[in-house]
Amino acid sequence: MGNNPSYFKGDDLPVENVSWNDAVAFCRKLSRKEGKRYRLPTEAEWEHACRATTNTLFHGGDSLSSAEANFNGKYPFGDAPQGAFLNRTTTVGSYTPNHFGLYDMHGNLSEWCLDHFHRDYYKDSPALDPPGPSRQTSRVIRGGNWYSDARDCRSAFRYADIPEGVFYALGFRVACELGGPKADP
Repeated sequence: MGNNPSYFKGDDLPVENVSWNDAVAFCRKLSRKEGKRYRLPTEAEWEHACRATTNTLFHGGDSLSSAEANFNGKYPFGDAPQGAFLNRTTTVGSYTPNHFGLYDMHGNLSEWCLDHFHRDYYKDSPALDPPGPSRQTSRVIRGGNWYSDARDCRSAFRYADIPEGVFYALGFRVACELGGPKADP
């Protein structure tokens, strides 16, 4: 993109301090460059990727310690012991990946999703691959971050911000549509 907005600098650190609008612009630019369609994951895709075939609160069980993910270790979840608070992002891949081989789904950075946010959406949504509400002001954020308590890193935890919102612990990951239409020129 020609600009790294990150507060923390390093070749193996995730990019943070990114708005939803910036994340979408990155996906658009990557799509044009690669000739494939890249986008933010939907909220349902994000949670499926995070859970990685599990039904527990975290992909590794129902507790979370700072030895398993980067978050404020003073506030673990379940029967996990208190641990370190690093007060920064960590190198991608510092912790064990989930069963799909994905790193940092719990902690390190909170991540933008494609969907609009509505607090009560799941009350009335379809159980299988919910598409998200068609309109709202805010966009979904998932995953917890290095500044979060472990409770905010649960697979089902969700919150939101306006698309212009920027936060020092907020980033994104991309999804590639396989077999889908080529990128817009």
